[in-house]
Amino acid sequence: METDDTDNVILSRISLKEISILSEYDEDEDTLKKSPLTNDERKWRLSYLRNQFEAYRLHDLFKIYTKKVNHGYFSLFLILQCLLSMVHFCFVIYSNQDTLDLVLPDLILYSTIVILSMLGLYTVDIVAEKYKKLNQISLISFGIVLFVSGFVPYYHWFYDGNRFRAAYSSHLILACYLFLSIDNLWMATGVGVTVSLLHLLTLYFVTYSNDSITWRKITSDAIFAAFINGLGIYYRYMNEIVIRRSFLDRRDFIMSTFQLKHEKRQVDQLMQSIIPDYVIKKVKERYINTTKSFIEHGTYLRENPFSNFLLDEHENVSILFADIVNYTEMTSKLKITDLLETLNDLFGLFDDASLNLKVTRIKFLGDCYYCVSGLPPEKASNPAEACVDLGLEMISIIADVRKKRNLNVNMRIGVHSGRIISGIIGFVKYQFDIWSKDVDIANKMESEGEPGMVHITNITKALLQKPYTIEATNKGDTVPQFKANGYQTFLVKPIEKLDPNHTESAPASPTPRPSIFKKQKSYPNGLSLLAQLQRVPSLVEEESSNKTLTFIEDANRLRHSDDRMYRKRNANAYYRSSETRRSTSTLKRRTAFMNNNIKRYTERAEKVNQKMEETIQNISFSKYQQYMKLKEINCLLLFNDIKTELKYLKIPDALFKYYLIAAVCLIFCVYLIQNLTLKMWDLNSWAFLMTCAPIMLIFIPISWAEYLYNKYLASYSNEIPENAFFRVMCRASSIMANCFYVRLSIFLLIYLAFLLTVFNEMIDCRTNYDAELGIYKNSSQTSLLLFLFYSKPKDFSNSGMIHCVLPWHMTETYAMTVIMSFLFLRIFIWIKLVLGMATIALYGFCVLSFSKGYYKDSETFNHNLQPQVAHIIFTVFLTITLHLVDRQTDYMNRLDYMLNKRFKAEQEEANILQKVNETLLVNILPKHVAVLYLDINREQKELYFEEHNNVAVMFASIITDNELPDILDERELLRLMNAYITEFDILTNRQEFQSIEKIKIAKWTYMVACGLFPGGRANEIERHQTSASLETLLNFASEMFKKLEHVNKVHFQKSKLRIGISHGKIAAGVVGSKKPLYDIWGDPVNMASRMDSTGLPNHIQVMENTADIVQKLGYCCKERGEIIVKGKYGLVKTFFIEIDENSNLVRTNIDHF
Repeated sequence: METDDTDNVILSRISLKEISILSEYDEDEDTLKKSPLTNDERKWRLSYLRNQFEAYRLHDLFKIYTKKVNHGYFSLFLILQCLLSMVHFCFVIYSNQDTLDLVLPDLILYSTIVILSMLGLYTVDIVAEKYKKLNQISLISFGIVLFVSGFVPYYHWFYDGNRFRAAYSSHLILACYLFLSIDNLWMATGVGVTVSLLHLLTLYFVTYSNDSITWRKITSDAIFAAFINGLGIYYRYMNEIVIRRSFLDRRDFIMSTFQLKHEKRQVDQLMQSIIPDYVIKKVKERYINTTKSFIEHGTYLRENPFSNFLLDEHENVSILFADIVNYTEMTSKLKITDLLETLNDLFGLFDDASLNLKVTRIKFLGDCYYCVSGLPPEKASNPAEACVDLGLEMISIIADVRKKRNLNVNMRIGVHSGRIISGIIGFVKYQFDIWSKDVDIANKMESEGEPGMVHITNITKALLQKPYTIEATNKGDTVPQFKANGYQTFLVKPIEKLDPNHTESAPASPTPRPSIFKKQKSYPNGLSLLAQLQRVPSLVEEESSNKTLTFIEDANRLRHSDDRMYRKRNANAYYRSSETRRSTSTLKRRTAFMNNNIKRYTERAEKVNQKMEETIQNISFSKYQQYMKLKEINCLLLFNDIKTELKYLKIPDALFKYYLIAAVCLIFCVYLIQNLTLKMWDLNSWAFLMTCAPIMLIFIPISWAEYLYNKYLASYSNEIPENAFFRVMCRASSIMANCFYVRLSIFLLIYLAFLLTVFNEMIDCRTNYDAELGIYKNSSQTSLLLFLFYSKPKDFSNSGMIHCVLPWHMTETYAMTVIMSFLFLRIFIWIKLVLGMATIALYGFCVLSFSKGYYKDSETFNHNLQPQVAHIIFTVFLTITLHLVDRQTDYMNRLDYMLNKRFKAEQEEANILQKVNETLLVNILPKHVAVLYLDINREQKELYFEEHNNVAVMFASIITDNELPDILDERELLRLMNAYITEFDILTNRQEFQSIEKIKIAKWTYMVACGLFPGGRANEIERHQTSASLETLLNFASEMFKKLEHVNKVHFQKSKLRIGISHGKIAAGVVGSKKPLYDIWGDPVNMASRMDSTGLPNHIQVMENTADIVQKLGYCCKERGEIIVKGKYGLVKTFFIEIDENSNLVRTNIDHF
């Protein structure tokens, strides 16, 4: 387990551009210009979030999630009500020890609430989960508390004439917005306003009846009630943003994880179709070891760590080699498009048949197709019969092709059984292959066979159990290789008429495979099919904004960026079929694409929604679960890991600018409440101005600067302003939103200034009556100190109330000070609680020591309950309410943070594995071809190819000593082969040879091509491509000679290199739908092979047309003379490119042009 984690950490520290061979492209300028508002900024706008829910049709899921949230808030309401009623009950009993009969109804009601709240807490989880009656229960509970709150003042007004205040008014108004399961904001507002009106009516008819300044008092209370309603709406608004955003983030992570896993499956399936899975796993281990070497030493492993673990021996397998007879005639008769379509049909059907018969296709070389039966993981019960059956099936398949296409072609097939060594050779462009003497025998069996028959050895014949039509041959006596090993050979004839019930192998009659042909000089990434589909309008928008570009998305982005270049250059792309057929096939293809796209979208959306629903169901808002059962979060609502806690606190807060506006509104409400009941308004309040000025003139403009600039002035997102003032403001705005310590400092500054504003009113009230202490009215600073340390109870029951705010309005302003701290939702909850409790403690000290008369005549909640106590209870109740609401909100935020962190970890893990797979995949296929075969919009049977006008092709054969196979065993021989091939492969990764593409390895022959430029870059160098490609390939050949000498010295060998080069127009593409193989075709390919096979060791042979260009490049060529070249009529003049004793190209004295 530790190894896996270590590997993941190592891989995550390496960038793709350092370890992979993926090319880096520049984005098109148009793709960089996005919406002026960044995605992060838009995600904090409620309208945008609601539109996202509408677009994704998430209402049903969100209702489930909302019910979970409401469950948590209702549990909080019950806890809060139980606590408040219990405390209230105790205070009432203590205050009425001798008059319990007067408060008996009060006590009964409070105790009833306590009992019902405790019962509700015990049963709420069951009610919510099993009976789904949470809405009804919450409304009933609210109704009971509302009844109790209104009953007490009305009862005592009618019964004994006392005028009391409702105890839970603010708590009940907030409950309408936060604790009840009311999803509609307008309905919640309606209920909140109704409760506020009921409270004001109680004040008017009961509490303030017969008061001379009733309307002033009512107005102040109405402002406070309106503010509490506004606070409820504020909490609703902010919480909805946070909830919806976290909901979408969680869904995005799920979607991204699904996408990465889906692409990983695609990559795995594609790689496994080319290279067996057990080999791919070993290659991944080698890749990880190479990456570790880079981290530890700063360099990659110079020597390829190729050892026994990449070679596997397999006994009792059967090998099949198949060759198309008259292939040369077919290539000359058919156009390149028809040729590739025919090969694709043939090899595709061969792959289907081999899959059904559990035969592993190894590769095909030109017209040669070879495979093995008996390899893991699924072995055929009888490998010999599987190969023979496959051979007969291949003969049947090509017979149909011969008939339908009127071609004189057939199959010559050889089968032998024995032992093989399988694995991969080289460092880049991995290719799975097999080696052994038995493989050579099977190859020879094919070349010595007869068209339309399967040529088998006596070893294979002995393994056959089913009846076949077999006849003996004399090849065992006439072919030296067979005679030396004592093999006899036989021919298996196909059955003339197959049994109609025979269904074991693939159907003989091939189904025409639809294809899209592209004759291309340049097209973005060489993807004809994908380019056509890019122009088809999509039915749905992209589901998630994944911040990490996956392999497929990155390639798609590159294609989009090249579209403009393509339109300007008007690359020569066309469909092979006629205009009518093309229109029909395009319509069908687009219809199929649309249907498949809708189906895929629906299936993916359903899976994501199912996963989302499972995640929601696993979220628990039970208080017991919340406080006791979470492993990551303790009962203090802190992460157990201090690093996690610090990271959570430092999360950027895009809503901070809204908090500042809310704070300004709160300050104005306090100012109104303080002045409405005064005879003269205090318009020159220095504390008020000192508090508002920095917020309105400094903090709010800075907090909104970046948002407003991006929305109204910037041309694209994150544009850096040219104006120095705007640049400074945007920078400060970004710092404010992203730096926790800056936000905390601003919060503390605003809170202390606000507290001073409220406290100053009490000081002013006290100052008017401190003459006996020798304190002057205007010395406010002295008043503050003496007020705190030398306060004595005074009697303000008479005329001294001229310039004092009414007691309950003073209490309301202190309550709003507490509210101020809780407006800043993302500030650490314990800092807010400490400030709130400190404010209440200060106010409690003032209430109990400031004056008996000032609070003595103010309204209270119950009989004999001291007004001072009622004032303190009111502020304490509100503080506890706000803290528990804040705690619930913070709990949800922490839960979302924890879940998002978990999803991110899963995403990163999937992304790491994806990078490994991507690097391996482009080490098997060219990148643009890999993207094509991973594209979900691609028809599985579509054929892809592209034409290149000026490509240089090279075949390089390593010539070893004839006695080497006798000296070294097969493994040592393969290890030596790998040493040569690996050195050649490493050359292809050098910067100057990036344009060289390794095509394949055929035993000791190494094949590469230069000038295969898929995508828009081709036309940029089209005019100079021929000479540039040839010169690059010549320099590569020179370096190959040097690498060969290096390996010879290390391994004490005397091997030589024989190279043939040609150039011209070729076709490059992929043959095989399920097991794609990239290859090139054309006369330059054939001629390069002939130049190699007819060449001499330590020489580079070229034809005359190639020699002319090489000489113009300034390199010396020596005429060899005329030789016979297969495929050319008459004698062909060839040349050797001169190299010196150091394997450097010899230049002429004339500069090339």
